[in-house]
Amino acid sequence: MSFKLISFCYCIPVLFLNGCDEEVSLFSSSKTPLVAKNENANLPATAIKQKHLVVEGLIEGIVPSHCKRGETAYINAKMQKVIRNPTAKVTYTLKPTDNILSVCVANDNSAITYRYGTEQKIGLEYTATAAQPFGSYYRQIGKVGESILFFNKGNYYYYIINAGGMGSGVSVNVYKNKTLIAEFFSGNEAYNDFVIASNLDLPKSLAIELQPHINTMQ
Repeated sequence: MSFKLISFCYCIPVLFLNGCDEEVSLFSSSKTPLVAKNENANLPATAIKQKHLVVEGLIEGIVPSHCKRGETAYINAKMQKVIRNPTAKVTYTLKPTDNILSVCVANDNSAITYRYGTEQKIGLEYTATAAQPFGSYYRQIGKVGESILFFNKGNYYYYIINAGGMGSGVSVNVYKNKTLIAEFFSGNEAYNDFVIASNLDLPKSLAIELQPHINTMQ
């Protein structure tokens, strides 16, 4: 499956681990993430140029990025922690974090790399290769289409989700075996909360079509 990247929209949060289990060392920091340039923050997508500044390993642009020289960003997103049912009348709330999610494609198509962490510390990095590719999956839920990349490290499973249609945003779900243990969500504002490359095809050998092992992701 050629994984065509679309500027997806997502209303339902899905996301990433932050100290949910002592066995997994992931995302913690006191640093504030890099912010978007004022001159770019309000520009429409068609007017935004590819301007990046490398700062201590990160690329600063419309949304901060962990992608490096020699890589193209597929996803950059600021992550907020999803807190489910904080009160009887509230389904969920979002708590800002200092973490940045980036999915980066090597310019020679040799690797896709997932990075999650703060400006100064990557909490988790995972690289898909032809020998160990990401899974990719597309599903339609009503008027929302969801395009999913996923991988696992041992019995921890990570699902990165873009959605198109009636919502907006980038999500990550983390499962331990088949139990959801963490959710993070970017927020809904494209070019402020998240950026998706709309003109990039993921290499087929690195993102192969597979059915997720979690029923709720199918």
